[in-house]
Amino acid sequence: MIRIYSQSEEGISRTVGLEEQENRKGDIFWIDLLTPNAEELAYAEKLCAIEMPTKDEMREIEATSRLYCEDGGRFMTTTVLSRVETDEPIIAEITFILKERLLITIRHTDSYSFRVFSHQLLRRQTTNRDLVFIGLLETLVDRQADVLERFGTELDALSKKVFISPRRRKEKEESPDTDDLRDALEELGRVGDLITRQRDALVNLLRMITFAGNEDSCMSSHDSLYVPLRPVSRDVNSLSEYASFLSNKINFMLDAVLGLINIEQNDIVKVFTIMSVVFLPPTLIASIFGMNYRYIPFLDTEWGFWLSLVLMVLAGAVPLIIFKLKRYI
Repeated sequence: MIRIYSQSEEGISRTVGLEEQENRKGDIFWIDLLTPNAEELAYAEKLCAIEMPTKDEMREIEATSRLYCEDGGRFMTTTVLSRVETDEPIIAEITFILKERLLITIRHTDSYSFRVFSHQLLRRQTTNRDLVFIGLLETLVDRQADVLERFGTELDALSKKVFISPRRRKEKEESPDTDDLRDALEELGRVGDLITRQRDALVNLLRMITFAGNEDSCMSSHDSLYVPLRPVSRDVNSLSEYASFLSNKINFMLDAVLGLINIEQNDIVKVFTIMSVVFLPPTLIASIFGMNYRYIPFLDTEWGFWLSLVLMVLAGAVPLIIFKLKRYI
């Protein structure tokens, strides 16, 4: 899909699809390509006199493949974390092209930030390429901030679930069992993976902003974006620091959950150990009185059987009393 935004005396207008381009009025300042087909790419290339990067080229990880100048245009590709609300978040590539007074964006995944900004843009009366470019970046940064805040809220909920205060545990008799800790471990792994992707996206975004604000990166650059992009750069830096904080918090919580799981397992092993120690002396007594010898003490007495039972009960009770005094149980 191709969307072309133009400035006219009546205000800002948007035409969607190739069939509407004949009705376009005013000067073009933004061309938005969402999953474009070959015909739409050819139309945009002819209109802008540049060669658009392909989907595979947008996914290149080399810095020279993502940030470069060609045919008088400045090509910049960054990544953002998309579809966070779904069960399958993805990393989406977005390419920004600045040429003369024109901004071209290429993306193959629908973005919430682009939808929000386009609605805001159509309510304005005047704008230009630089304002649209900076506004898009600010909207993307705001969206990434919302995503990080959501991750922080999820971590706080997990922290309250895992780390229950001793007094509350005694009052409500609540404590996370092994299943709860296993669920918390899986959730921490999921959030940790998303935060790692988010940090990578923020690094790419900051690299792109630095390139866009560099006056000497393209000799044909129209205006310097260094000063207008400084607030956006500071916001991205602060988000990167917050993402690092969340990553450290996840590592701490992972260690804590693994420690609690080990404690749960040690408690289970301790129960079996205590039971084996308690039943060992009675088993020894029963084995002694069960030997196949001709002479066994108390064998012919009426109270020998009851004496053996008493000895086995005492032999089992003594270790329990000792464990209780030592506070092992």
